Order: sequence, then structure tokens, then C-alpha cells
Amino acid sequence: MQQQEEVKFGAHSAHFEPPDTLVASFNGLINMDEVKRTSQLYRETFERHGQYYCVADIGRSQIDTAGRRYLSDNGRSEWFHAVIYVGADVVQRTFGKAIALAMLFTGKTSFETVFMPTVEEAHAWIAQHRVQRKRKTG
Repeated sequence: MQQQEEVKFGAHSAHFEPPDTLVASFNGLINMDEVKRTSQLYRETFERHGQYYCVADIGRSQIDTAGRRYLSDNGRSEWFHAVIYVGADVVQRTFGKAIALAMLFTGKTSFETVFMPTVEEAHAWIAQHRVQRKRKTG
């Protein structure tokens, strides 16, 4: 898959895979500056490419309550076709769903929140979801 330049912030990184997928990998504690950079990256990706799939590999990371609140308050549901969390444990799944719910209250559209064990399975889900969306839109 063709990808654009990788963006690094702290121990975390992200890259865009055309036509519509941002893959972000988080490692260790995500501090507030990194949370803000993540939110900015999500917004910038939408501004450059329109709605997209966000694959967030979070299995080796942690975010505190203030960081989760910041993402909830500053993320917008209309940016995403779906957010696919990779490697999330039970606690991360709960927080991922809470962030999605908060964004739905502030956003104009709905999106899917999905949990997958691997990035490869996330890509397979995206491929299947694209086909379903294409069928619905004709």
C-alpha cells in the first residue's frame, strides 16, 4: 500500500494510506501535548482528504482521564467513516466507546467504532466496509 510521510510525536507515529486511511500507532503513556497533537492530526487529515478511516493501534499505550476528555471534546464524528482500535484491552474498549459517544453528541454524523486484534484485520474490515458503503450509495 502506498503511504505518505510518517508523522512522529513522542513515542507515537502516524501515516496516511491513500485513498482514505490514517494509521496511528501509540506506545506508552500519551501525554497531554501528544493528545493535542493527535487531535490536530485527525482534524488536518479530514481537512486534506475528507472523511477517512482511522486505525488507532493502542494496545501498547495508556491515556489518562484528561486526555480522553480532550479527545472527546475536540474530536468530530464527521471526520471519520470509522475508528478502528487495534489491540485494545477491556478498559481501552470502554474508553473508546465513551469517546465515540461523546463525539456523536457534538457531531453531525454517525460513524462506527470497531475493535480488531491486528492492523491487518483492521485493513480487511476497512476493505469490506468500503464495499458496503459503495453498495449503499450506488
